[in-house]
Amino acid sequence: MSNSDQETVLVIGATGRHGGTGARVVERLQAAGRVVRALVRSDDERAQRLCESGVPTLVGDLHDRRTLLPALDGAGSVYIAYPVAAGIVDALANVASVIREQGCSPHVVIMSSGAADPNSPSGIARAHALSEELLLQLGVNFTAVRGSAFFYENVLGFHADAIRETGVFANSYGASRPAWIGGTDVADLCAAALLDPQSHANTPMVYPPGHELLSQQEIADIVSEETGREVRYQHITADEWSRHLQAHSGGLPNHAMIEHITTNAAMCENGTTILRKDIDPSALEAASGRPPLTFRNFVRQHRAAFGAVTAKV
Repeated sequence: MSNSDQETVLVIGATGRHGGTGARVVERLQAAGRVVRALVRSDDERAQRLCESGVPTLVGDLHDRRTLLPALDGAGSVYIAYPVAAGIVDALANVASVIREQGCSPHVVIMSSGAADPNSPSGIARAHALSEELLLQLGVNFTAVRGSAFFYENVLGFHADAIRETGVFANSYGASRPAWIGGTDVADLCAAALLDPQSHANTPMVYPPGHELLSQQEIADIVSEETGREVRYQHITADEWSRHLQAHSGGLPNHAMIEHITTNAAMCENGTTILRKDIDPSALEAASGRPPLTFRNFVRQHRAAFGAVTAKV
């Protein structure tokens, strides 16, 4: 076993819910024989499942620098899946500060945002750009995976309740056809960057492709076909969608996430987005060793959540 295989990989965000990239990265690292350690926010059931799978966990917080010292100690690589929320600049500044104090140079892979830009209308996108500029200035060895494709999981998280209860979902994408991808396939791209850091040695910013281009009407059609019930899409403005999410979220999604997703959807609709529309199923398959997940198959995996009324055989 090589020295790189024996190095500990710290996974931050292994119990995250949105896209579930952290959990999948852990699986890929374990399958490759890597030693994995996880930093978790709380010692809950998800953390316990990690421990049962052979992954030691430390309870900590990216916003509490003190808790990062034992987590980063001895780590040769780090994966960070920061939630779609405010605060990433402070979080990554803490990581960089501890790395400098410990005098180490781990390879840090960040699940970033394809919309990252210092002048983006999205606060989260601006924060991602600023945090990555900070890492560059501090000399951190990192790869930012700036995926431009939207997660299939967004449809489940933002619209499944409405689809199941009323058969109608609404948002501000309009007739645009942005790129989409499954969280598992994004995680496989991040795992590949951890396992083969030289593959992205020429630049810290990488822009992986999506899997398929889909309009909201196409999404409605697929959900209709897979659930056996009529599902309709309704276009509303970004402000209207934001008000709806705030009224029905119960705090989840958070305000910053709501602003980020509605702003990016509106930018897709009016053609001002900087998100790329690359799709390359073959590149995704090369990273994972299997065909990438289609949106249709994603819906099949979650038919009950979308209110399916027919049995699939």
